[in-house]
Amino acid sequence: MRTTTNATLYGYWNSVRGSRVAPRRFEIEPSRIADVLCETLILEFQEPSSFIYRLAGTRICETTGREMRGSNFLEGWQDTDRFALQRHLTSVRKLGAIARLHVDGISANGGVARFELLILPLLHNCETIDRFLGGMVAIAPQPWLGEVPIEEFRIVETELTYPADGSELPEPVLQSTRHGGAQPPVLPSVRTARIVRQDRRQFRVYEGGLSEGHDKSS
Repeated sequence: MRTTTNATLYGYWNSVRGSRVAPRRFEIEPSRIADVLCETLILEFQEPSSFIYRLAGTRICETTGREMRGSNFLEGWQDTDRFALQRHLTSVRKLGAIARLHVDGISANGGVARFELLILPLLHNCETIDRFLGGMVAIAPQPWLGEVPIEEFRIVETELTYPADGSELPEPVLQSTRHGGAQPPVLPSVRTARIVRQDRRQFRVYEGGLSEGHDKSS
């Protein structure tokens, strides 16, 4: 990960989850991530296909120029990217994946700022993933951010990874299971895959296999 906020979030999330696919929502203590709360978000999945902000840090709200709590995370994205983002969030929800995206935020006057977006799964009351911890952080902050609101986001690159089935990760960075980790425990029959999306093309890389490309051009 390229930002301190998301590395901090991942490190904390990973330490709390232990050997499970994800920690429980109420195990996450805001005081433990107080230094990065301004760039932190928590989402709730609601049927049939909404992901609602339950928490949106002050810097995220300043970036968009409005209070995000209670709004749908899928709003404010280009149409083709909205569908792709929904698929990625479904992989987090159903497979226990971790999603890391590079996205461009576009202002009304044409300004562009790049962000790193991290989405991590959380369990709630049942043994299902319907909450998500994440961070949205500007990689190279522009001087106008916080003054000129971002009106639309566009996906530049996406990476889905599955964390090792254990807590012994030496660094708070994403590690793909194709480098020796175990498969996600919620779906043990599926071959481990690392999905990379760049320049409107998506690639799924399987451990010990060939890359499988899918054209996502709009």
